Amino acid sequence: MKQILVIADLPGSKPKALAKAKLIADAQNAKVTVLSFVYEQLKHLPDNLSASQQKAIQQSLVEQRQQWLERQIKDQDLNPEQVTCQVIWEKNIASWTEEFSRKHKHDLIVKTGRRSEGMFYTPTDWHLLRTSQVPVLLVSEKKWKKQHNVMVALDLGSKLQSKQALNQQLLSTGIDWVRHFGGELHCVYCLPMSPVLKDLMGLSGKQMASDAKAQYMPLIQKMAGDFPLNPENVHIKAGDPDKVIPSVAADINAGLVTIGTVGRKGLKGKLLGNTAENILSLLKTDIIAMQP
Repeated sequence: MKQILVIADLPGSKPKALAKAKLIADAQNAKVTVLSFVYEQLKHLPDNLSASQQKAIQQSLVEQRQQWLERQIKDQDLNPEQVTCQVIWEKNIASWTEEFSRKHKHDLIVKTGRRSEGMFYTPTDWHLLRTSQVPVLLVSEKKWKKQHNVMVALDLGSKLQSKQALNQQLLSTGIDWVRHFGGELHCVYCLPMSPVLKDLMGLSGKQMASDAKAQYMPLIQKMAGDFPLNPENVHIKAGDPDKVIPSVAADINAGLVTIGTVGRKGLKGKLLGNTAENILSLLKTDIIAMQP
């Protein structure tokens, strides 16, 4: 990760995204671009204000935010040679960020997570997860007390090359994180077996998991390369991912979870959500999400 893009927290909030970006930048000697978004509806202003007066008000708000942003960066003790910052007047944060990050070839987007969603309100986080081709690191607002380890959520059952490549990318990211910041690496895979079908066929979840682990362990070790992955840290369980993954993450004291996402757009995406989004609402960890 040589180019990191940070969406700064709002004034009045702790600069968690910026602090996390500094940690990564210091470890990997990366460049950091910090963006702060400001947007105010000006329709309520007096009608007799000219366009130039409204423009001046907008410019004043941007300049105030710029001064605040520069103080935040200074307080975090970021290397001035490694960081640039910019205030953007924009309402649609996700779309603007996605285009900007793609244009400037960033390796990671860092943002503090806001994990809530209504049927007709989709926050910036979900937009980024659904559309961004750049990995997104969501920094947790509320964390579990003990956080040290890294957990990689794999999709081992898919034969699609894109999914297999994503598995490799997720695992490589987890390995890099452990090597830079410590902790143990864990992997989790959820067997796609519904409770109804499992009961109908008289299958044992534990036996299914044991058989699957014997089947997939060589593949996982091959993806891990020369990294000494402990077989006891590979967790294969039968069950729904949005239940299994948060449960395993809590059990192993995960501080970071890397997970793949599949973007859905339109009303279907708002009503059904993605598995990754259901998982996110339950996790109290930092999360790196990547698309195939």
